Amino acid sequence: MSHVNELRDNLFHAEPMSRDRQQRFREELAQIVEPTLPRGHRLYYMISLACVTIGIPGAVCGLVLDAGHRWIWGLNLLVLAPVAGWILYILWRGAEPFRAMQGLSKAFVGLSLFAAFLLISRGIQQPSLDAILWALLGMLVFLLTSSINLWNRVISAERTTREHILRLEYRIADMSSRLSPPQRPE
Repeated sequence: MSHVNELRDNLFHAEPMSRDRQQRFREELAQIVEPTLPRGHRLYYMISLACVTIGIPGAVCGLVLDAGHRWIWGLNLLVLAPVAGWILYILWRGAEPFRAMQGLSKAFVGLSLFAAFLLISRGIQQPSLDAILWALLGMLVFLLTSSINLWNRVISAERTTREHILRLEYRIADMSSRLSPPQRPE
């Protein structure tokens, strides 16, 4: 497959595009690969950051004051702090880092599968209504992370297709501008 990619790239670079078209191509490609956050997404991330920011002091208070459930409050704090940092990074950057998010999506699928497996095996060893509900919750989380991962793959394929189509459009436009206009018979 890499041989085909090298051949394709060599064919594209056999005759270079004009500088103006190269610059416009790079700008449009950057917009395809990492588009700026739309207003709705920015609002979503701001609301999420506000909710996480409210949750962090609550988790700290639970960690300090609730001795019986410290492990769950510690786990909440362990999750909420990096999530707040990630959201701040996205807002500061003004774009979602899709490559990193796709890698994280794959990792979360693996972690949720492991957690679901542990919850199911615990339910099998010690059957109870609570164990069954926890196992179902683990499966639900696994299905959710799997569907998010699948959606990310669809987005990635769409962006790759758009990138290749854009490359072809610019190549055709550059080649047609270099050809002299057809002469009409008189």
